[in-house]
Amino acid sequence: MMKKVYIFLVTCLLIISCSEDFITLDDDKSRYVPSTFWNTYEHADQALTAAYSGLNQWSNGYTDNMGIMHFALGDDLYQTGNASGWGTWGSTNDFNITANASEVNSTWNAYYADILKCNSALEVMPEAQVAAEDPTFTVEKLNVMMGQVYFLRAFNYWNLYQYFPKDKIVIRRTVPASEAEYTLAPSPADSTFNFIVSDLRKAETLLTGYTNVTAGWAKGRVTRGAVVALLGKLYMNADMYAEAAAEFKKILPDVGDVAYGTYSLCANFRDNFTRSTENNSESVFEIQFYNNNSAAGWSNNDVHRLFIDFTLNRTSWSAMWFNLAIPIFKLDEFESWTENIGGIDSTIYDYRTYATFWGVPGGAHFTDQYGVEKDYIAQGWADEYLIGQKGALGLRKYAPDKASEIPAGLDVAWSDVNLRIIRLGDIYLRYAECLAQTNPSNVTSGDVNSAVYWIDKIRERANNVAVDQVQLITTRTGVRGQLPNTTDLMAAKSWSLMDVIEHERYCEGYCEGWRKEDLLRWKKDINYVKYKNFWTGYQSLILPIPQTEIDRNPNYQ
Repeated sequence: MMKKVYIFLVTCLLIISCSEDFITLDDDKSRYVPSTFWNTYEHADQALTAAYSGLNQWSNGYTDNMGIMHFALGDDLYQTGNASGWGTWGSTNDFNITANASEVNSTWNAYYADILKCNSALEVMPEAQVAAEDPTFTVEKLNVMMGQVYFLRAFNYWNLYQYFPKDKIVIRRTVPASEAEYTLAPSPADSTFNFIVSDLRKAETLLTGYTNVTAGWAKGRVTRGAVVALLGKLYMNADMYAEAAAEFKKILPDVGDVAYGTYSLCANFRDNFTRSTENNSESVFEIQFYNNNSAAGWSNNDVHRLFIDFTLNRTSWSAMWFNLAIPIFKLDEFESWTENIGGIDSTIYDYRTYATFWGVPGGAHFTDQYGVEKDYIAQGWADEYLIGQKGALGLRKYAPDKASEIPAGLDVAWSDVNLRIIRLGDIYLRYAECLAQTNPSNVTSGDVNSAVYWIDKIRERANNVAVDQVQLITTRTGVRGQLPNTTDLMAAKSWSLMDVIEHERYCEGYCEGWRKEDLLRWKKDINYVKYKNFWTGYQSLILPIPQTEIDRNPNYQ
């Protein structure tokens, strides 16, 4: 009975937010009797909703701590002078990370809280299906629900496995029935790896027939494509390139399997980061945010406050916190060329630059709350100081172009733009890296079995005329970018395939959370990351087990 009560509390009390139109809640708490509650499809669906809810739940989901760690751990962002009053995030961003850091503790606890919700759902949903005696609540419908939760549990463990020492992860397969079950011993690294694989394989099987183009499949629900993409990432980060390639290939256009979905690159790069283009053909898995009750403020909304920290500065918008920013030297990696525009020789960057950053010469304008439109100069980026140097950039990805784009009824801190956790552009370059590792001699541009083929697709899209602000040079009708194809780039710079892939992943995925995995996988040394005082090499990306966990679990002593 104790376990039943605990499952009930976990599921019902933690369903405080999720998103989009697949959410249904039963608010009649007077009928919630743990021993008899799980007896309808609607109640099983509430358990499923709870498993999703932690991803965008205040305050530890991707709304806050999970989301900040996703972006801040790496070398995309650097702390400004404002970060000193922002908990220990400034130190974490600088790799001065201790086991006592509240952000480390919050990240650890957030993922385990979500694992608890998943384990609860996996236990009560089958009970509800049996008890319901409802011919419409079929075993097939239950299996689809179970498949989603297996993915979500694997996703939470996958994150723990990337962030923390791989041999220090505690596997919890069920809801604890006693306090003693909270202090299990950590599992060997290979056991955790195999557990994640097992959950994803279950999800892949149970979600047969449910893809991103399945009629009636709600946006934000897990699909088979998301499952194999995450599995491929797991294999790839373990240097299992052939196995990873086999999973990634399933969702690639022209060579993939339609049973895993139908994906394609968006023609317009910025469509991966705006509200109006969420859940598009390039999206494989994204965290859903939704301004579902604008009159009641943020507490009743599925919204996040991530980008007040590292998008616009205080000159652009006085309410910005501006805790992290981008040094101007980060622009150096992006390719550029010279064009004569109006009789003036002008430096033009890789078109993705203008969608990625605020503060690029000739870049995007921002319209503030008073209707004042500010170009990159008026935004004040040249006058910022970062890493002791004058000048800085902000992250335009996910940011609004106008103050009026903030969700109705909410203040500047909040946004309801979905976070794209996995998108096809990422998978193209991951697949290319797998091919470069397994077959580096194949540089035939037209061969789908060559890394060059998939890199070229990304670079071709990068040259597209943008659908964006009319004054941007990227929106000039008929004037494409001038990035050369992959083989020409390799010849011009004497680069290897891996050199090109590292460059492309930097330019394509800047500050999307890819970097921490890449630096780990590539085992970058102490000299690679600049101006981060506590960077000692790729090992710096591994978070310590929180001291609070060490103190309460004798198996860590």
